[in-house]
Amino acid sequence: MIIRKPMILYYDNGQPERRRLLEKSVSHMGITCVSVTPALFKQTVGHLAKLKGFPAKPQSPLEVPPSITEEVMVMCNFSEKKLDELLTAMKQGLVPRIALKAVLTAQNSFWTFAQLFEELYEEHRNFYSKEESDDSQDALDDQE
Repeated sequence: MIIRKPMILYYDNGQPERRRLLEKSVSHMGITCVSVTPALFKQTVGHLAKLKGFPAKPQSPLEVPPSITEEVMVMCNFSEKKLDELLTAMKQGLVPRIALKAVLTAQNSFWTFAQLFEELYEEHRNFYSKEESDDSQDALDDQE
């Protein structure tokens, strides 16, 4: 059985200082950080995570990459303990917080990085719009 080192696929959305800070803070935890660039947005997450059976997709150099407008973090090869350690470090401010994050799964490994971003972005937007709507309803209830 091959035990793989925990790895983060990370898109910094044009903020290299955030990437350097993340790399530095997770390296102390034994986690590798792999930078995802726009040229890789149409590759599968499985390919980016270096999984067997996920070859690189050919791309035309003239092809315009999809737009990703937020930081994205994908955690690969994490044990439950290591995932808890990372999330706790984020809550404590020892590792930069990143809103759009996912754990590599059998399902999302087939998605392109851009598709995963779209899914995370929609989930995040829906979660926070519901939370705001719940807060508004609570405020209305308090007024009655």
